[in-house]
Amino acid sequence: MQMRTKIFEKRKDFMEGLNAYISPVDPNWRGRLIPPEPEDLEELQMYLEMQKENSKVPEAYLKFACYAAEGDGGLLSDVLLGEFCLARLPEITKNANNDLCVDRLLIFWNEMGVRYFIDLKNDGKIFEEEDCYISSSFENLLFQCAVKKFEKGYFPEYFGFGYKRWLSFEQKKAINIALKEFIQRNQMETVWFNDEYFLFAYNQEYSFWLEQYEFYEGGISIGGTFYGNDIDKIQRELLPQIGAQAD
Repeated sequence: MQMRTKIFEKRKDFMEGLNAYISPVDPNWRGRLIPPEPEDLEELQMYLEMQKENSKVPEAYLKFACYAAEGDGGLLSDVLLGEFCLARLPEITKNANNDLCVDRLLIFWNEMGVRYFIDLKNDGKIFEEEDCYISSSFENLLFQCAVKKFEKGYFPEYFGFGYKRWLSFEQKKAINIALKEFIQRNQMETVWFNDEYFLFAYNQEYSFWLEQYEFYEGGISIGGTFYGNDIDKIQRELLPQIGAQAD
C-alpha cells in the first residue's frame, strides 16, 4: 500500500507521475513516445512560453505534445481507439486570441470518426463530439487513460462491471453515496485525478475504476473495471455492495 500510494503522488512534472505509475508494468512505454520533428518542437516550445501569459490552451496538452506529438505509446490511442493528434502550431497561435476559433481544440479522433475536444470556454474540460464530457482536464485524462490501460498489470485478473441501464440524477447520487461508503469500508485509497466523470480507488488486494458520463439526452451511463487477486470474491461479495453487475 505504501509503495502504491507513493506512485500516485501528484508531481510538479506530470510526465514523471505517468512514468512512475506505468514503468513498473511497462518499462518500455516512455521509449515508445514519438516527439514532433525538430522544427515543430521549436515552435511548440516557443508557444509554450507564450502560454505563461495566455492560458486558453492547457499547458499540459502542449507539454505532452512535446513528448508524444507523433506517437503516445498507446496511452490515449489504445484506450480511446484512435490517434492522438497535435493541432498545427501556426493555426493554434493564429487562433489563440480569436473568439470565433477558441471554443474548442481538437485533440483526438477515434477509428469510428468520433472526435475529442478540449472545451476552451469551460475550464479545459474534455468532451466527446458534442455528446458528453468525459474528463475535467487534459492532465486528468492522461492519468485516467493510464489506469484504464495499465492497471491490469498490477493484478492477475480483472472484469468489467456496470448498471445495465441509463440512470437518473437521483440514482447517480445514490450510487455515489454507496461508492463512498464502499471505499471507506474496504480501506481503499483514492487519487488526485478523480473528478466528476471518473473514480479510481485501490488497496493491496484489489482496485477499480468507474466512469460516469452524462449525455445531453438526460441519461447517465456508469461502468468500469475491477482488478484483483480473487475475482470470485469480488463478484460474490463486493459488487453487491455497490449494486452493480459483472459484464
